[in-house]
Amino acid sequence: MGDAERWFQLYWAKDREVTRSFLGRARACGFSVLVVTLDTPLLAWRPRDLDQAYLPFLHGVGTANYFTDPAFLAGLAKPVHEDLNAAVLRFVGMFADPGKTWPDLAFLRENWDGPIVLKGVLHPDDALLAAEAGMDGVVVSNHGGRQVAGSVAAADALPRVARAVGDRLTVLFDSGVRTGDDVFKALALGARAVLLGRPYVYGLGLDGQAGVEHVIRCLLAEFDLTLALSGHATPATVTAGDLEESPA
Repeated sequence: MGDAERWFQLYWAKDREVTRSFLGRARACGFSVLVVTLDTPLLAWRPRDLDQAYLPFLHGVGTANYFTDPAFLAGLAKPVHEDLNAAVLRFVGMFADPGKTWPDLAFLRENWDGPIVLKGVLHPDDALLAAEAGMDGVVVSNHGGRQVAGSVAAADALPRVARAVGDRLTVLFDSGVRTGDDVFKALALGARAVLLGRPYVYGLGLDGQAGVEHVIRCLLAEFDLTLALSGHATPATVTAGDLEESPA
């Protein structure tokens, strides 16, 4: 990462000491922004995953943050390599916690001294509650539509959230960003910036680091051209008016 800014995305564990340990480790590694995942308090009904029996966590894949954490390891009777099943069961028991609510954010604020962003906000009232709780930003996201089938589209929710909070916190956008013109539309609808998910992963799968760089260069080039073709020299001048149809 070099000198690049690091953001730590937290899947908020049920065990407070494990969460506290995660935050301390992230801070020690130079992460400056905490992104709290709210749109996955538990895993949804995902038919494709069920059809393929796809949940790598149950095989200890994708769990390294937990299996190397001192607070997590302190709760095991044996080291992970001696009893993988016990480690997996401990992980499964704490990964999801749908019981958390707004007052619990105080715990994160006590244990994180940098900006905190809540990911998974779709309603303006929730965005206002985030501002009142002292959060620094929200990510308007429906987790790529994988959590609730038929959920409101994140792009439809974005303008209402942006209008509700104004300048009280930073509004970011996630879910469905695939092209440079998607970035343009998100900014026009009120986002300060977007989070890019699947496209860079596709590039990574096809060609490693070079693939990621190619995908991002293409997206930025398309965004630059979309700005120019829409009459803008900078993203700062993009407004909702750019998406309105001309009167007949």
